[in-house]
Amino acid sequence: MTGLTCLRDVTLADGQTTTLWMAEGRFITPPDGAADAKVINASGAVFLPLAVDLCARLREPGASHKATIASETRAAAAAGVGTLCLPPDTNPVIDQPAVVDWIGDRARGEAAEVKLLGALTQALDGAALADLGALLDAGCVGVAQPRRLPRASLLRQALQYASGLGCTVHLDPVHADLAGQGVAHAGRPAMLAGLTGIPASAEAIGTAVALELARDTGCRVHLGRITSARAIALIATAKQDGVAVTCDVSAHQLFLTDEALSGLDPAYRLDPPLRTEADRLALIQAVTDGTINAICSDRQPQDANAKTDPFPMTEPGGSTVELLVPAVMTLAQTEQWPLERVAQLLVDAPSRILGCESLTTAVGAVASGVLINPLQSPTTAHALRSAGQITPFQDISLTWQVQQAWRAGQPMASA
Repeated sequence: MTGLTCLRDVTLADGQTTTLWMAEGRFITPPDGAADAKVINASGAVFLPLAVDLCARLREPGASHKATIASETRAAAAAGVGTLCLPPDTNPVIDQPAVVDWIGDRARGEAAEVKLLGALTQALDGAALADLGALLDAGCVGVAQPRRLPRASLLRQALQYASGLGCTVHLDPVHADLAGQGVAHAGRPAMLAGLTGIPASAEAIGTAVALELARDTGCRVHLGRITSARAIALIATAKQDGVAVTCDVSAHQLFLTDEALSGLDPAYRLDPPLRTEADRLALIQAVTDGTINAICSDRQPQDANAKTDPFPMTEPGGSTVELLVPAVMTLAQTEQWPLERVAQLLVDAPSRILGCESLTTAVGAVASGVLINPLQSPTTAHALRSAGQITPFQDISLTWQVQQAWRAGQPMASA
């Protein structure tokens, strides 16, 4: 048998310790005679199915000087992330089937699978709806309006249209007028640094609008990259009322606050912005109690030139997907989340939101997964595989690391 591999004494998402066997790209029962098997002593390590990242910009098409589909899928796969969901704010925007086809051709055969979200509005300018049906027929798994909400009347029309098509609408629930040209949370650190702020009310009002329109239309809505306690409270109430809404949070929002702005380090120029400690704690509680369905990387790789101007003029974002699995495992350890919850946040819930089949470790299933080890001493991000080396995780201590990842039984380059 080709690729015969044994993970001895490994812990799975259900908390059970077992021995896993892989061969011919699938999980198998223990074979008779395995002298040629590669045996890995995985005592103390955890094996999870490959993660699904709900928001990962790959910078291609439109900014291949920063990163490419090839570079970012390789980095993701090596770090235990097997599926990347690409928002439509590429250049050109994913508002035509031809763009879907082009990206699909570029991503075919790469180390990680790439799922596409089509644009909700033409050119994402919020003026007129895109041809949602054509985008879905071309292979998009949903439609999205990233960064800011369009006007409410158009959004209601869009949700009605999408509901009829049976697709999920992904929104960053930020009120455009209130957010304005802000570059940081409208709090004391931004005020002291002289930065234009984005108030938490921009997200709270945007969330309220999205939820009420979802309630009106019956459309499935996914609210991405939630940052504030006020938005979380609104989402929790809507869920109790039966509104068809899911939401996610970026991993770095669970570690960092706007206090990181004190040195005006451009690594912390992010959109959506870092908020307060009270918001961070509310986000962690929402992950714990299930209000937040998934954790994503919100990957936005940048090159050095994009971060050299004064803070307000630098481009937002950084490389984060390589830290996604270790970051969530670190939080699980500190917050005492069971491994089953980790799998829900990284694999099961994102798969359901995208309409994909969730990976398992059952005998006969495709042998795709990641082996994660606890560290004796915490470490920080270094030597990223991404083409973009700037990351908001630069000073965050993580207590887990990826040892090895496999896709269909094939080992990915070690992270």
